Amino acid sequence: MDLSIALVNWNNRDYLKQCLQSIEAARLPVVYEVVVADNGSTDGSLEMLAAHFPYVKVVQNGKNVGVARGNNECIRNSSGRFIWVLNNDTLVNRDSVVAMIEFLEDTPGAAAVGGCLLNPDGTLQYAFCSFPTLVEEFLIVSHIGKRLNPYFPSHMGTGSVAQEVDWISSASILVRRTAIESIGLVDEDYFIYSDETDWQYRLAKAGWKVYFLPNVTTIHFGGSSFKPGGKRFTLVYRGRMLFARKHYGIPYQFAQRLMFCVAAIARGLVWLLLCVLPRWRAIARKQVVSNFETLSLCVNLK
Repeated sequence: MDLSIALVNWNNRDYLKQCLQSIEAARLPVVYEVVVADNGSTDGSLEMLAAHFPYVKVVQNGKNVGVARGNNECIRNSSGRFIWVLNNDTLVNRDSVVAMIEFLEDTPGAAAVGGCLLNPDGTLQYAFCSFPTLVEEFLIVSHIGKRLNPYFPSHMGTGSVAQEVDWISSASILVRRTAIESIGLVDEDYFIYSDETDWQYRLAKAGWKVYFLPNVTTIHFGGSSFKPGGKRFTLVYRGRMLFARKHYGIPYQFAQRLMFCVAAIARGLVWLLLCVLPRWRAIARKQVVSNFETLSLCVNLK
């Protein structure tokens, strides 16, 4: 088996269907398999897979166990030399997949490779990121980073040749199985967010390299599993705190959590004021709860 395509799904039937259709349309010139880890979907995803894609190997987790564990279940139940970790809200193309496979085959020291993520209209989302720093943490919580760069904390990349980078989004990343075997699977303490940062940080510590290919593109709809007013930012902060706890020292963790606490209190107060406005009330209440949960995590996350 040359390639195993790993997809985690939770109530994303329509996106999953069009992603699988794009994989079929690509007519990949390699022997590949598709493994879907379903996290207890109730929207007919399993019935859709059985009806339209009977060849897909399905791992039923029975409940939403998160992206990290879902990806691990896919990897455990796959056999390809290369694992393509892919979000289900993506559309893929043949040339980009072939380019990633050929790059890993020609670059023995490369553990993983990815490329540009594009919005459906063809505009750039982001490409790759550096490992976290306190400056980056401040620019995130203050939203200054987004004002300086709409892709922050990601980078757009330069030139037309492969670039060695710190880490690439797991929305679309091709990973060498032998590299995974050398460092282990994704840390399942992460539910979602920063799991790929941790994974690629461990690859770097083990001497492996990660590359960005500017000619590789994947259309990514993004955020399809989250509703307005949800817990997305709480989960983002949780992931970043877990990463800092695992890899950085006490001073870094203290400074990071202090910034997150201040940001959660400030945002929570703003949303609390918006609760009095009928137009904003429903979302504002959810955001107040979300920011309270972020504040609690800053104090209690061990």
